[in-house]
Amino acid sequence: MPLMRRYESLLLKKNVCLSQPYSHRMSQCLALRLQYYSSLRRINKFSVLDEIALLEKTPTSRPTGTKAAEKFRGPILERFWHKHYCDANHLPQNVLNKWFGKHAVKQELLKKKLHEVLMADEPDTDMEKYWETKANHVSHAIIYGGIESRKNRGALTGEWLIYYEHAGLYYYLDLADHRELNNQQKLFDRLRDECAWEFPFAFDTSATSSCIAPV
Repeated sequence: MPLMRRYESLLLKKNVCLSQPYSHRMSQCLALRLQYYSSLRRINKFSVLDEIALLEKTPTSRPTGTKAAEKFRGPILERFWHKHYCDANHLPQNVLNKWFGKHAVKQELLKKKLHEVLMADEPDTDMEKYWETKANHVSHAIIYGGIESRKNRGALTGEWLIYYEHAGLYYYLDLADHRELNNQQKLFDRLRDECAWEFPFAFDTSATSSCIAPV
């Protein structure tokens, strides 16, 4: 890779990551994607950077409420890790999971929550004001309460940040969504095409990476 283009790549990563020390371990592809999606307002890049900060244990990291990092299963992707990140466009799915997932339906969580809210005492007022207040309480309990409940349990879902562990360090490759698991080979090929020129060790089938689970 020509020196000037390499320098521009490193500068891009540094800018996207706000000069964090891990910036050189982020792929150029991921840096470009975060910058481009942010410019289109398709994603808030900080929803991803917060997850990286958590994995890196930076001084400013904080709990994000998303699911714990896991390794992919199966022979094609098993070398890679994925960490959920949750952006604003993932919130509706989290609300659905909270109240209409299999466990929620079995335990009748929505019915119990509605009963709790509707049976709560309200200040004496006229009927129009009474039902307006009830409607506000129901929407708050279902939407905000549902999201906060999943966040407190570390159960927020979204899409994936994919990374590779090598010599005790994490190399951040790209984003992916759940649907891409339908064709694992296609996802592997995409990651390889995008990132192997920077991080060839992540795609070396003869190499073995550490299996230390991130906190």
